[in-house]
Amino acid sequence: MSALAGIIAVAVAAQAGGDSRPTPLTLDQAIRAAEQYSTAVKNAQSEYDAAKARLGQDQSRRRPQLSFRASATRFDDRTTISFPGSKSEFELAPNNQEELSLVLSQDLDISKQLGMIASQAKLRSLAAAYRLRSTVEDQDLNTTTVYYAVLRAEQNVRVANASLSAYREQASVAERLYKGGVGQKIDTLRAESQVAEAERELVRRQNELDSARSALNDQLNRPLDAPLALVDPGQSDQKENALGPDERAALIAQALDKRPEALAASIDLQAAEKGVSIAKTGNAPSVIFSLSGNRYPTTSFVSPRQNVVALTLGLSFPISDGGLTREQVHEARAGVDAAKARQEQTRRSISLEVQNAALDVETERKRLDAANVALTAATAARKLAQQRFESQVGLYSEVTDAQSELTAAQAAQVQATYDLLTAKARLSRAVSRPLIP
Repeated sequence: MSALAGIIAVAVAAQAGGDSRPTPLTLDQAIRAAEQYSTAVKNAQSEYDAAKARLGQDQSRRRPQLSFRASATRFDDRTTISFPGSKSEFELAPNNQEELSLVLSQDLDISKQLGMIASQAKLRSLAAAYRLRSTVEDQDLNTTTVYYAVLRAEQNVRVANASLSAYREQASVAERLYKGGVGQKIDTLRAESQVAEAERELVRRQNELDSARSALNDQLNRPLDAPLALVDPGQSDQKENALGPDERAALIAQALDKRPEALAASIDLQAAEKGVSIAKTGNAPSVIFSLSGNRYPTTSFVSPRQNVVALTLGLSFPISDGGLTREQVHEARAGVDAAKARQEQTRRSISLEVQNAALDVETERKRLDAANVALTAATAARKLAQQRFESQVGLYSEVTDAQSELTAAQAAQVQATYDLLTAKARLSRAVSRPLIP
């Protein structure tokens, strides 16, 4: 990601150095850079890191534990005893005591509780990894949509510019014909009005472009008004098959098998089921083994040796926990039921998302085909109307109506083009495919 961020930085530096042309930014570069700066991705990454840390903590409980302790105690006086009939005293303990201990302990985990806890933590870590991947894919789709919005706005500005140029040219023709005595004053007035309307439309389209660029710059962590030069991926020349019911069913099956949300929901269910087994070990016996070495610098009657080694094997067997384990098992089973419901809801949502995305792609394909046909017809009609008007066999209103229809057809073709690209991106996200064409 740092290399992609460098590309953005070089582009900004080049502009600051006097180069007014921004470095072209591809869709792939925009996606990778946006991932780096996305707050949602950072939060998901933090949750994944935390899940891995919890896994490490649970795994460490199964390993031997080594500890060192040191203590020094000062009593108010020595402890002495005397025997009957004797005037001498015997020192039982001095007025100070020091102890150094090195302890090696190991929980033998005969109930397999620690192993199951570590296994559950591993499942949760894997689920967090899939949720991170889901967040990244959502961010990639968002960036792709915003990227296409900029390209769409740029094309709309070009259409508005072309329309304004056509209306200005038409106004010039109307003025020339009027001055030549073969035109009408109303035509020149109408032409001026249409030029003003086209100028207003151009301003509106330019504002839309500025807004779209600001949205993309925001995702790339750049100044909102920084210039952008995007690379239009265009439409694929390859003829794609129609997405009929069988194809949609295959895509749904693919999504349920690959989508990170479905995988995370499945793993969450496994982790919940593991929780039931863990809860059942609440009143199981436990065995601990420890080996310790103690040193007492100051010996006494209580601690007559300076170096003492001890081997301990401890057994704990709960007799009654007041029903705590039983309720914990009930809670864990309720968690399994909730995980099953979430998994079912996730799978249904994915199926519906894929179904709708596939239908949207088919709709936008047909819409683009219709828009291309309409654009061809509108271009021919505009040319014919212009020729008829210049030959004084057609009305000026025919030209303006034809120009209006041509502008609308051009705008509709632009809209359909990028709606299809966006629909394809949504379908790719729905089945967890790469978004780059």
